[in-house]
Parts: sequence; structure tokens; C-alpha cells
Amino acid sequence: MNENQSSPSDLGQLFRLCHVIRWLLFVFLTVQIAFFILSWAMAGPVSLGPMQLLINPDGMTDNAVERLDNAQRLVGILVGAPGLLALTHGIRHLSATLSAFQAGQIFAMKTIGHLRTAAGATIAAVVLFNLETPLRNLLFGWMGDGQSHAIAMDITSHELLLLLVCSMFYLVVGVMHEGRRLSEENEGFV
Repeated sequence: MNENQSSPSDLGQLFRLCHVIRWLLFVFLTVQIAFFILSWAMAGPVSLGPMQLLINPDGMTDNAVERLDNAQRLVGILVGAPGLLALTHGIRHLSATLSAFQAGQIFAMKTIGHLRTAAGATIAAVVLFNLETPLRNLLFGWMGDGQSHAIAMDITSHELLLLLVCSMFYLVVGVMHEGRRLSEENEGFV
């Protein structure tokens, strides 16, 4: 066996890992969507026995949502939805990439396209999530509710690292695409 080839048992483990990661992506996305919906729908904390559960949209203080009128809540939802949609789109394509890996289509053009879309959508989601709070506060200020809303952007090192990693994935996928193109071009000359 060539030293560059993986044994079938190694591939089986990788395929099982792809399956586990796909389920983790599903759970992650479900939790993100649930938190988004609950953060705008809940009017105050919910009691769970001796504990209280309070979910706030990013950048909003405790009980700030319950002080908003319906128009402001709608604005908040509309401003936050693009980031959530971009994240959903990216996770769907990442899941499709993992499915293609499991089918053995590692360097197929469709797989490369899914991975590129996943990386690009994740970059877009991070940018949109970071723009959500200042844009929402700017719109709340224009709506004139009599409250002051600070317009500030908070970018953490974790988010910068995520942008860097997704950018690297985007670059690697471009290299995969170019390698695939050159391989097909060379096959045409043989």
C-alpha cells in the first residue's frame, strides 16, 4: 500500500467523525435559532424551579426587550435575521460538504463549492452579527423612544480568530479548485 493512502479503517473513522460533526452542527444551529427566537419573544425571566432563565439579544441589558414596543422588537428581529440566515446557509453547506466526504467525493467540484460557500457564509455571519448591535441601536435611536442607545461595536479575539480560520478555509478551497482544474486539464493532454 502506498504510504500516502489511508487504510479503509482510517477512512471509516473519518466518515464516522463526519457523521458526529453533522449532528453537532444540527444541534448548534437549533440552539442558535431557539436562542434568537426566545431572546425576542420572552418578556422577562422564566422561572425553572429555583432558577431563573433570562435570554437577551446580544448587546442588550437585562429586561431591555420587555421595555421595547412591538415596532422596535420587529426592527430588532429584522436586523438580527440576516446574520442568522447567513449562519444557517453556511451550516447547511458545511453539512453538505461532510455528506459528500462520507460519499467519497472529497475533491468533487460540488464538494469544493459547498465548502467554499460554507466558509464565505460563515465570514458573512460573523460580520453581520458584529454589525447587528450598533445598527439596531442606531435604528432604535432614530425611532425616538426617548432612551439612549450606545452605538458601539464589540469584536472579540475569538471572532477575529474565526474570521481568520474561515478566510484560510476559503483560500484552501480555492487551491483545491485550482488543483482540480489543473488535474482535469492534464488528463485532457494524456
